[in-house]
Amino acid sequence: MKPIDYLTELSFIRRGGTQEEFNAANMIKSWLEDMGYNAWLEPFDILDSTPGDGELIPIEPYGESMFVRPVGLSKCGEAEGHIAILDVSEPEFADKKNLKDAIVFMQHYPRQKWLELFREAGVAAALTVLGIHMEKSVLTLSQTNAAEFGNELLLSSISYDKAIKLVRNKVKRVRVKLKQEKYSVKSHNVVAELDGESDRQLIVVAHFDTTPLSPGAQDNAAGTAEVLGVAKRIVREKFARRIKFIFCGSEEKGLLGAKSYVAAHADQLDKIDLVINLDVGGNPFSPIIFRSIGTQELLNYVKGILHQKGMTGNFIEDIYSSDNMPFSRRNVPSLAIARAGIEYKGHSPHDTAELTCNEALVDIIDATEVILREIANSKFLPYERKISEELKKKIEDYFAERK
Repeated sequence: MKPIDYLTELSFIRRGGTQEEFNAANMIKSWLEDMGYNAWLEPFDILDSTPGDGELIPIEPYGESMFVRPVGLSKCGEAEGHIAILDVSEPEFADKKNLKDAIVFMQHYPRQKWLELFREAGVAAALTVLGIHMEKSVLTLSQTNAAEFGNELLLSSISYDKAIKLVRNKVKRVRVKLKQEKYSVKSHNVVAELDGESDRQLIVVAHFDTTPLSPGAQDNAAGTAEVLGVAKRIVREKFARRIKFIFCGSEEKGLLGAKSYVAAHADQLDKIDLVINLDVGGNPFSPIIFRSIGTQELLNYVKGILHQKGMTGNFIEDIYSSDNMPFSRRNVPSLAIARAGIEYKGHSPHDTAELTCNEALVDIIDATEVILREIANSKFLPYERKISEELKKKIEDYFAERK
């Protein structure tokens, strides 16, 4: 199979914790076994919900009802109130008096600092305004916020065209009705290992789940296909370091697969010399992004060995919101490799295989293989295994923002 074949077969909705995600996990496991790997599933528990239904009814003046989508794991029920547009950048700038008993419209995702504001101000409900192409997308509370706020706050999303219609029609008061089902379920990581001559490890990781209504071709059947492509090329070889391939479930729900792996394998983290994360690909028109979490020495090393092979891209020392983050939070250096740009439709029903090509996937497979081979066979690690203090702070700020 070519990388594009893996991508195409995986391009169906495979939301974390569903039967479809489990089916995808077994497809990946089967492909790895066909290559000659011993592959296995590692289950973990998550709190989940159905993509719910909701409606917004203009009351003053009265108008036709509009579709809104409940935020996953938030409260079910209904509320009526005046419209309050929250156009501030941070909660401390909000007019709490105006928010009391209001139906709030905002551009912000429902993260902890905003949820705390809504609780304190006593809002009736809050709606996140999404781009029109994202109308069918489902926002979901983090597992932590679901436990703290999930039974208190009515939350939903609404598409921009509907929200702006309310403003243009000078609607002052609305009623919101939201319903969904919540339950506990298992998600899975898929793991395979190529044995090495020492207990030092390199990890290549990609998530294979999707958001609730997206077939997830670029994000991230592409990264999954790229990891499979790398694994296929080196299956018969043995390096100085062992190489693990991890395909994470429930990344879109808050990096839950990577968090689960890090927690379950905490005793192995100090043996990992680098995590290479492949998330978003398939677009041949954009430069490849190489984003490192480590030191400038690591980034310069990666840039140097790729340039020797005539490969280039955008090389950046910064965090990247994906499965490498839980590893780097535990002081494991990481490198995220991605390719997105024109017509990127991640997290939407429009993220289809037809917007990708094999050539773009192979470019990332080639680059990943070069990096992997160089480090895997190095007698001594060619860069210092550490993360700069500046990046450590960014990592902690990232997780604090996404509680």
